[in-house]
Amino acid sequence: MHYVKKLFAMAVFCMVISSSVFSQSQVEVFVSEFTQHDLRIMMEENASALFTEVNDAFSSGRVLELDDRIVLNRFHNPLLEMWENTPFYIPEDRIIEDAARLTNGYYEMRNIPVYFVDPDGEEHYEEAVLQFSPSGMISEFRVGLATHRYQELMRQGLDDIDRNNRQEILTFVENFRTSYNRKDLDFIESVFSDQALIIVGRVLQSTGERSAYADQVEEQVEFLQFSKDEYIDRLRHLFNINEWIDVGFEEIEIVRHPRFEEIYGVQLTQYYNSSIYSDVGFLFLLIDFQKQDEPMIHVRTWQPQRDTPEMQRFSIGDLEIL
Repeated sequence: MHYVKKLFAMAVFCMVISSSVFSQSQVEVFVSEFTQHDLRIMMEENASALFTEVNDAFSSGRVLELDDRIVLNRFHNPLLEMWENTPFYIPEDRIIEDAARLTNGYYEMRNIPVYFVDPDGEEHYEEAVLQFSPSGMISEFRVGLATHRYQELMRQGLDDIDRNNRQEILTFVENFRTSYNRKDLDFIESVFSDQALIIVGRVLQSTGERSAYADQVEEQVEFLQFSKDEYIDRLRHLFNINEWIDVGFEEIEIVRHPRFEEIYGVQLTQYYNSSIYSDVGFLFLLIDFQKQDEPMIHVRTWQPQRDTPEMQRFSIGDLEIL
């Protein structure tokens, strides 16, 4: 019943949005600067078919129908989970982007314009990432970083290893973010180590004193520590009580540990919005890339943006790694 209500709300919304958006639901995708002719054609046809289906399903207020010949079977559920949480549409009828080859042999197309739509009809513009298997099938669709910031972070790589790790980190961070949007508890649980340190800041009350950093009354912040199991149980509850969740990341910084080159600290600003709650805070992740295909989060901290001066933000320098 819950899902039927969401589809009905989406259908009603589609009746009132500008008709120009869906005057032509057909989307054509072209891969630029790609020399492998047959693979390029496969990518273009599959991406065009998927995005056209997305627009058709959105405008009709129906469930997304996925074709095994276009989308890898293992990706059906993640895409449908995202669709159930916040349906989306592609506003452009023609997309021309390059497809970069990743170290694992897959290909990635970035800078895809997407509008996600909450059940109340509010739209959120994002740049998405489409990933292709070596044979040209769709293997992943996720919310991406802004293209200019992605390129800037990649240019900061110190050497080939660091650049490859940064590529993996940014893919990991985008998947981590998107897992909240699609309420994918299994993915989140899989990327935290069993001994993960998880700290969440919580504003308690005003102290009545003025902050030395801003012209506002200072508030008291309590830090709560959770085990992995406690944190996953907490997330499970949040996912159940929220009709939709939209998480966004900005101001991302990546720092490689000076002694352990496979350990990275990632600082970012997290914008959390849901059907019942919103906040903005500083998120820190300590990610271990000893196993390239299985990165693990050992530390996750969250601090409220408003009550955390810059010099008090958690960073990799605050940790002693043995």
